[in-house]
Amino acid sequence: MTFEDFKEEWNNDSGVISARTSGSTGNPKLIELDKAFVKESAVRTINFFGLNSSSRLHSCVGADFIGGKMMAVRSFVTDCHFTWETPSNRPLERMSGNDKLTLIALVPSQMIHILENLDRMPEIDNFLIGGSSIPRKLREAISEAGLQAWESYGMTETASHIALRKIEKDEGWFEALPGITLASDERGCLVIKFENGIKVTTNDNVIFKDSRHFRITGRADNVIITGGKKVNPEEIENKLEDLFHGDILLTGRDDDKWGKRLVLRVEGNYDAAERTGIISEMKKRLERWEMPKEIEWETALERTANGKKKR
Repeated sequence: MTFEDFKEEWNNDSGVISARTSGSTGNPKLIELDKAFVKESAVRTINFFGLNSSSRLHSCVGADFIGGKMMAVRSFVTDCHFTWETPSNRPLERMSGNDKLTLIALVPSQMIHILENLDRMPEIDNFLIGGSSIPRKLREAISEAGLQAWESYGMTETASHIALRKIEKDEGWFEALPGITLASDERGCLVIKFENGIKVTTNDNVIFKDSRHFRITGRADNVIITGGKKVNPEEIENKLEDLFHGDILLTGRDDDKWGKRLVLRVEGNYDAAERTGIISEMKKRLERWEMPKEIEWETALERTANGKKKR
């Protein structure tokens, strides 16, 4: 879908739009979202960033995904200037330091190119980063660059983000936007309630600071049971990610002894000395049952269409 196609869909007589889920935990699927619900989401973001008809929005996320669609809807509601580009890992190549953007939407991998080329990037008031979690090294680089950048939490089913947190060196707490009520279910997973009565139950394990601030610790459906122990792969990845210059993914493989044996897949090239040093440090950081039984050193990990690691 192009943004021109989406504009036609938004302006037609139907009360819904179609949106495709990311596919990070299964096959992507097409769902329908009520336009009034989508507009309410757009207004929450408009109010948060103080957008108006003088704002300039830009999307590095395609119109196939909710992140791109919502940038367009925000421009429709405010009647402001909106531009976009074909998604790539070299964003803003056609812009210069003379351009000015109020809000830009992008995914974490696109921020790497921006940070490497800040001297020729346009002036950007706010970065809205979503689609997947932000690695620690990237979080630190964004903070050190002094950028006004925000990490989003949400999904297609919630019409984009329901909470934001400022990207700083230390991981902070997501803050729910106005009109959002949070709870957890018997699994310890986040439940999101909207003012119109819609409720979305997630598979994301949550811890609360208070009624409006939370962190996600991993997904309930990703938990691996190995030797009778429950292991959350995202927690292990967070403990280890700064040891690697590429991405990592912990998975479980069928095993007669352990039920599931832990396998760490590593993206990037490492020589023998680097591998030995990494494994030594892993043993210091992890509990015995958290230590992978195998490590697979790969050129690249498989990813979904919008760049998430495919588990």
